[in-house]
This record gives sequence, structure tokens and C-alpha cells, in this order.
Amino acid sequence: MKMTARTILALVVLLASSTFAKSTGANVTIDLGTAANFGLLAGSGITNASAATSITGDVGSSPTPTVTGLTASQVKGILYTSSNAATAQAQTDLTVAYNQAAGAVCSTDLTGTDLGGLTLVPGVYCFSSSATLTGTLTLDGQGNANAQWVFQIGSTLTTATNATVALINSAVNCNVFWQIGSSATIQTNNTFNGNIIALTSITLDGGTLNGRALARNGAVTISAQETVVASACSCSVMVSSYSAGTVTKIPLPYTWNSAATIIASGLTSAEGLACSSQRLYVAQSGVFGGPMRIVSLDQLGLNQETLVDFSKAPALRTSGGPEGLSFSGPALFFSTTLAQGLSNTGVWQTSTTKPKPIQSVLPFAPNGTSNGGGATAFLTTGLYKGNLLAVDEANRRVIRVPPPFRVDQAGIDFITNLAGPVGLAISKEGNVFVSNTDGTIQQFGPDGTSLGLFATTGWHNMSIAFFGPDLMVATKDGPVIEIPPDGIQEIIGTVVGGDGIALCKF
Repeated sequence: MKMTARTILALVVLLASSTFAKSTGANVTIDLGTAANFGLLAGSGITNASAATSITGDVGSSPTPTVTGLTASQVKGILYTSSNAATAQAQTDLTVAYNQAAGAVCSTDLTGTDLGGLTLVPGVYCFSSSATLTGTLTLDGQGNANAQWVFQIGSTLTTATNATVALINSAVNCNVFWQIGSSATIQTNNTFNGNIIALTSITLDGGTLNGRALARNGAVTISAQETVVASACSCSVMVSSYSAGTVTKIPLPYTWNSAATIIASGLTSAEGLACSSQRLYVAQSGVFGGPMRIVSLDQLGLNQETLVDFSKAPALRTSGGPEGLSFSGPALFFSTTLAQGLSNTGVWQTSTTKPKPIQSVLPFAPNGTSNGGGATAFLTTGLYKGNLLAVDEANRRVIRVPPPFRVDQAGIDFITNLAGPVGLAISKEGNVFVSNTDGTIQQFGPDGTSLGLFATTGWHNMSIAFFGPDLMVATKDGPVIEIPPDGIQEIIGTVVGGDGIALCKF
């Protein structure tokens, strides 16, 4: 089987001698929230002893922000070395996830049993005190990619040298949770899978962790070369087609036989897309007929609900339809083609929990008879962190608006003289990427400084979004393109009339 190696995690396939328990069926809700962005998260600091250690995922500690022995070149993500809101929020979210895992109903008590040599089907496994792993523990997903394992360990988890947690039959590491009542020690040359959620500390003595090391109160210590890979669990790229009125799902990581699936249809003029943790939001612009509205769908593209119906919103009745969507907490921002009945474009906000009021936060100036709002996004770092960015297609520029977002708040030119801008995406480093309809994608720093041409696709680019370090591009012509940092482009699917694109982690 041919795969694109940059995004595929190796799953160790081993067989063991004993099988415990039957699958318990429904999964336990364990929501890591923003802690899922982290490969390493600690409460009282992080220490690494090896220059060869590699971390995929963010790294940070709160409330003690000390990180020793790790450099930015070793971290494929954001390395936080001072107190900040992101690590504080991640710790808050981690506490929620820890309590959810600890509160799950135990299906099998393994107190006193070494995990080595066992084959376990999905379920909740508990230890009243400590747990050990010598040799290989095999987790059998039984063909279900959503299969979940929760290990509740009363005090410590200690593995032996050369221990392995192996995954077979569609099991995935991000659905494995190790809730540790005290501390975890993963010894030398281990291949370990899952999210380690420890109340106190975590020690990694050198090996591979496919998952996360998340310590609530104590430190995370790496004593020898360690590779940590924290990836999203079930991640798909969603692409809308304005001409077909569909949403197509392409599973990630992409392989040669990945099957693109239309999960929703009948969405005339489907353009902008955005995902929350549970639902997909679709902007129907009305440009190609049909209603002007924003609807949400469940993970299967079903159970459609209308969030904003322009025909029933007084402020939007004379407006053009919605386009670019982006979230800031529960607030959903969207651009329109004719805001407040004037010959201009605007960006509006509403809420997924309380859809009213709908508020205009940014009017655009017209350019002759041309007007049209494009993508929206939020800066994540630098002097303008938290500022709203919006593409003004008619004037070939990107506008910046600082919070708080008020009615008719004037914008500030951020990037100008673009070649047909339509899409926006912010990398994990905080850089701004702009896609243009002439096939070019330009890169800018968090302050708007040009960093040059990133790529040329050769197609009519539309919206863009990041999957880890890779940029995903929807095109009007049909190809959906993945562009890694090395610039080698790959077509991962075809959606004719492609417009909106979003990465959904559910």
C-alpha cells in the first residue's frame, strides 16, 4: 500500500496471548479540548536531556512555564516558554478530561495483573493502585476506528524496558486514555500509544510515544532521546461545491485508496465552511440560487439545522449571502456581499448558542460595481494576536480589525495589492497565507510583512486550510491539493466547483 509518509503514524501490529473483556459499546466522553494540541503539557515545568528528541505537537507548562532542553527546531508545533493563555486554557481543559476519564464506569478490574501479554478489546479497565507493563499489551479495535480504551490507574503506571502498547484492527492511539492517579514512568526503548493524563508527573526515558504526555500538577521529564507524535484522531478535510451544492469528505491522513464521500447534498450555492467540535457549518450564499443562510450538519452530514436565515433576519434581508466562516470561541464570523443594504461588503458575527443578535463588525468600501467578501480568520500570535482578518475581494486586500468587535467598526489595511485574494489560513507559527484566484498562494508574517510566494497550484484557487504543517487548497477547477512545507504538491481528491474547505476533527 502506498502512503504519504509525512502524515501517517506507524501502528505497531503485534499479537499477544490473552484476551480480556467484551467491548462495552458506547464510548466515554473524554474531551481534551485545547490540550489535544499539545504533545507535552506540564504543570510545574518540562525538562529534556536529549538534543535528538522530537515533538510533534505544542509544548508548554502552566502555571510554571519553565521548559529546559528543548528548542524550536525540535518541536513541530508551538513551543511556549513563558506564561500564556494557551497553556493555561489547556490545563483547564486537561482537568475536565482527567475527571471525565476518572469518572467512567469500570468494565474490567485488572488490579494486580501485569498488562504485558494481554490483548484487550475496547472498554474501561481499572487498577485500584499501581499498574505495570512488561512486554507487549495489544489493543484490538475489532475493525472499529472509533474503538476506545480507558485505563484508570489509582496510583502509578510503570513500564519495563522494551515494553510496547500495540494497536491492531483499526485501533488508533488518540482513542486510548491512561488516567493516572499519581505519576507515570515510561522506561527505555518503549513504543507507547495513547494519551497519558497524569495527576502528578510523567517521565519518558527514551523511546516513542504516539500520543500525548499531559501532566496536571507535576513535571514532564525526558531523560533520553524521545519521539512524541500527537496527531488528531479522526480528521477529515471537508470541501463544499457551489455548483453541485454538496459537501465532500476526504479522510486524513490521505492514502492512495482514500475514498472521498459526498456526505451532504441539496445545499445550493454552498461556499464557506467551518467546523466546531461536533458540527459542520455551511454558508449558502445564494449566488447560484437557493436560500441565503448558514446551516449546521452533524458529523455524518445529517440532522441539518438553520443557524442564520437571511430572509428572517431584519438586518440581513437586503444583504447578499454569507461566505467565509470562522470561529472565535462560540462566536461565528461570516462575510457578506452586501452588508446593511449598502453597496459594500461586510463581516458579521453571531453565536452558535444564541444566534441573536447578528452584528455588523466591518463594512468594506465598494470598488465600482464590484463587491464581495471572502475568507475570515484570526491572528494567533504577535502584536495583533486576536485581531480579525477579512478578505476584501473587490479591493484586493486583507483588512484587520482589533477586538472588541463593535457595530460598523472600521478596519485597517493589513495586506494590499493582492492578485485576486479569496482564501485565508493561519499556520501554527502564526503566519498568514492568502490564496489567489490566479493560482498563487502568498505568505505573510503575523504583522503583515511579506514572506514571498509560497506556492503556485496552476488552478483557480479558492479557500485554504491547514492540516498540521500541510496546506490544503480547494479549487474551482476541481482538484483538492495538499502542499507540505517542502512544496511537493499532491492532489488528494476532486470536487468540481470547490469553494469552502475546513478540517474537521471528529
